[in-house]
Amino acid sequence: MTTQGSKAAAARRRPVRAWHGGQARARTRTLLLDAALRVFARKGVGAAAIQEITDEAGVANGTFYNYFRNREELIEAASARLAERFFEEITASATDVADPAERVAIGSRRFVLRAMSDPTWARALMRVWGSTPHLHAHTATPVLADVRAGRRRGRFTVKSEAAAVDLVQGSVVAGMRTVLEGRAGEEHASAVATLVLRGLGVASAEAEAIAHRPLPSLP
Repeated sequence: MTTQGSKAAAARRRPVRAWHGGQARARTRTLLLDAALRVFARKGVGAAAIQEITDEAGVANGTFYNYFRNREELIEAASARLAERFFEEITASATDVADPAERVAIGSRRFVLRAMSDPTWARALMRVWGSTPHLHAHTATPVLADVRAGRRRGRFTVKSEAAAVDLVQGSVVAGMRTVLEGRAGEEHASAVATLVLRGLGVASAEAEAIAHRPLPSLP
């Protein structure tokens, strides 16, 4: 093969190697994030050491610094990962639901029920929730969209969108904590959703009915 042909062949191979390298980096980063969430759930954010997280992920301690500058940066990234899972739950549960009031109820119930079925996930969320404001901002986006849609359609009567988002987020997080502590069962999910809808301006009887409708199946 000519020199020119050899260079051309090498050039064609380089993007393939880079692509596989990118995949490997993404996988390792995901391993670290998932390991961090498990450690956070067991010990809390404050007590989680980098060495413990890398041991949990099954990677060398020095590998951590190839992906995160410090522990605080990892906490931020883990918070964003939890927020992405919030988005997935909301989207999957309410894709075909037109009524914003029902979407809010579905999201509220899903999170509380998820706390019962996956307490490790829920404990990680509780630990990270107070450590960074970014998680609040991420999870507020879909809630704010539904609040605005509900106001436009006359479903919600709240004057302050910010207060409405606080109402939804605060109630759901408190509801998740209640079931994690064993102070309520599955019925608590509908009870929380009912009170959230009433707080947004939905009439009591209708809020109760919406909060007890069958949940759409997850994909």
